[in-house]
Amino acid sequence: MARAYQPGDHICALFETEDEHYAIAADYVADGLCRGERCLYASASAAGPGRMHEALAARGVDAAEALERGALVLLTAAEAHLASGRFDPELMMGFLNDGVEAALKDGFTALRTCGDMSWLLDTPEGSDRVVEYEIFLNQFFQGVRAAGMCLFDRARLPPALIDQAIAAHTSAHLSGQHVFNPFYEPSASASRVPEPERVEAKLRVLAKSS
Repeated sequence: MARAYQPGDHICALFETEDEHYAIAADYVADGLCRGERCLYASASAAGPGRMHEALAARGVDAAEALERGALVLLTAAEAHLASGRFDPELMMGFLNDGVEAALKDGFTALRTCGDMSWLLDTPEGSDRVVEYEIFLNQFFQGVRAAGMCLFDRARLPPALIDQAIAAHTSAHLSGQHVFNPFYEPSASASRVPEPERVEAKLRVLAKSS
């Protein structure tokens, strides 16, 4: 059954095409803007912020006005996940914590984040710590007025990583719906052994849930 987005969510969004990516992300961000939340989208490419601006406009969202009043923040991975020139989970967690505090101080009801994880395809320094980071995020989002969506390209990222992503998120977005994730592992650690051979079966179960 489809679930409404709410603070505390940590969502694994799986896509196969760029159009699907921006449809998922724009719907999620537009919903957050309607709820009075500050929405931050981090793209893996330099063209991403422009694409998101267009996708929001197609949904009747005045992205320029939202950007002007600080309700919408459009970044690239180089400005967010890789701001230090490498991926550092501690720095990223600090960035998100500061973002939540600033959003609430500025009068927004919550912070809603959305990040395209396709920067992992370039294997930057520190990218081997991404599973550790995703596990940190579960505790983080459950303790603050914030929600996060991580977008994974299931057509290009390795099945082992997709399996780790499914295990590390409390809910999933697949086949156009946000659903409960029965494969979430609360006790998962960075040393968890991935099960790439089970990914397709898990995706079929998630698709049926939607």
